[in-house]
Amino acid sequence: MGILAVKAKISESGLFPSVSGIAFFRKKAIFFGYGTDKGVSVTNIVTLEVIMEFDCNVKIVDAMMGAGKSSAAINYINQSEADEKFLVITPYLPEVERYRKECPTKHFKQPTYGTGGNGTKLGSLKTLINRGENIVSTHALFQKFDNEVIDLCRASHYTLIMDEVAEVIKEFSITAMDLQQLKDSFVVIEEDTNLIHWREDKSEYEGRFSDIKNLCDLGSLAYYNGSVMMWLFPIRAFNAFRNVYILTYMFSSQMQRYYYDYYGLPYQYLSVSEDNGYHFVEGKSEKPANINYHDLIHVLDSDKMNSIGDRKGDLSLTWFERNKNNNISKKLKNNLLNFFQNIRGGKAKDCLWTTFKDYKHRLQGKGYTKGFLAINARATNDYQDRTSVAYIANRYMDPVIKNFFVQHNIDVDEDGYALSEMLQFIWRSAIRQGKEIWIYIPSIRMRTLLIDWINNESN
Repeated sequence: MGILAVKAKISESGLFPSVSGIAFFRKKAIFFGYGTDKGVSVTNIVTLEVIMEFDCNVKIVDAMMGAGKSSAAINYINQSEADEKFLVITPYLPEVERYRKECPTKHFKQPTYGTGGNGTKLGSLKTLINRGENIVSTHALFQKFDNEVIDLCRASHYTLIMDEVAEVIKEFSITAMDLQQLKDSFVVIEEDTNLIHWREDKSEYEGRFSDIKNLCDLGSLAYYNGSVMMWLFPIRAFNAFRNVYILTYMFSSQMQRYYYDYYGLPYQYLSVSEDNGYHFVEGKSEKPANINYHDLIHVLDSDKMNSIGDRKGDLSLTWFERNKNNNISKKLKNNLLNFFQNIRGGKAKDCLWTTFKDYKHRLQGKGYTKGFLAINARATNDYQDRTSVAYIANRYMDPVIKNFFVQHNIDVDEDGYALSEMLQFIWRSAIRQGKEIWIYIPSIRMRTLLIDWINNESN
């Protein structure tokens, strides 16, 4: 589908001609309208520039970890037409190699330093897109997408396959003085979305705010609560592809869902079927047949070991910060040592544990330190032989991000978010292979969320 630009000045409600299923982008912010027989309704927009891009083909492949999402994606790639081009984004380099090895006919290329553009990986990516190559890379590079990459992807009709959700929103670091100067002289803030736009009369600006100008041009900055700037991944990137497949689990509770809802980007749910090889099917995933998680996941039930986390807010990041100068860390460390060495037999090769990264050094100990894995780890299979797991954290959404979405009438499920993050970590362990695991979760909130999930999902 080509590009159609439409400019209009509207003082009251108005209608654009009906184009069903098409995404409409505001000049600097983003507006999505869906056509009816009467057209697309637009309310309270003063100046509008609409760009018609591709149909909104964002598909969320929502299925359990280990359900075969990546295998289904690989089969989809291998069964595609010879001229269909792919950009695959995955968290870790081993998965990059997997796509390159298991999709031989597509000859996947990986962006590298010094091979294109200005010698950066982003420059290399642009070169590969210009050549029409199939490309596989990591989330780290995806975060650096700029308008040129987005336009190149749109022009070349790529399909995007993203293994696990991306970081799509975070607080932007800026001083109060600089923010005030920006507001006074360089930017305007859109009333309905709070998106920040660079002033057109300052379009030739070059100076210390140039990076912020570029982010404004991407539609990637928003204003919050009178004092905070938020960075958002450019939403137009997801509509620059002929198809988008996001491979994840519990998408409804994840940041990327709230981000899509904030912008109004539509998506549909797919799942995975094992019939005649792994492949995508319509609809949300069903419970795995003949799996009883009660028999596989053994949650430590010990009043003594769990007493340290017996209040709802215990073991949150705020709790750790509040207790960093007392003996709480020592008690937790002793509990970890007891769990791994005494309760579980002291085999280092069996250990897997996590906590907030700033407190890892306070809790690590002899025999289990090397079993640490980052709390937000996804899509790695390097620990799938580990049977002794400790989750020393109580997860909450960043309050600034949570309140940003709530302010824009986005329903946020904080318990669902916490559960989805914890399950992602747990499924790095031997449970991924259908083997039994023993897990220590001192937080009563996180432990209850897991037990309730086990009760609901077990057959």
